[in-house]
Amino acid sequence: MPLLVGASLFGVVLSGLTGCKTDEEIVWVQYNSEVDEVEIQVGSAEVLDPIQAPLTSNTGSLEIGIATVTPGGGPIGTVHDVRVEISADYAPDVDRVSVRTDSGDRGTDEYDLIQDSAGDGFWLIQIQSVGEEGEQRTDTLRLRLWQEG
Repeated sequence: MPLLVGASLFGVVLSGLTGCKTDEEIVWVQYNSEVDEVEIQVGSAEVLDPIQAPLTSNTGSLEIGIATVTPGGGPIGTVHDVRVEISADYAPDVDRVSVRTDSGDRGTDEYDLIQDSAGDGFWLIQIQSVGEEGEQRTDTLRLRLWQEG
């Protein structure tokens, strides 16, 4: 089920895991640069080509992965696949991946991506853009890689 973007930005319902530490017990340290982001066009008349952006180390000096959003824009109601691929050298260091959405006046929110069971470095989430008929905007998706500290 995709997350909804716009009304309350993106909507997500994920069940928690039992037997794991609670978020209050875990200290998360951001592993990548604080400016790793992509912009998607919401409310465009046509579905746009996928967009990609490099993910870099916390200083921005080394590329450690890539983020892809497919499609890179589209009409209200478009479902976007947000995929993160972390290079094999760095994948073992990343324990969690999230996307912070910024839809301007509609607000911001943050969602955790789901790790692919077949590969440490692959993470994915689907988000659906929402809005009023005729609304057009550019939403920013900031990708954040986390390491348990």
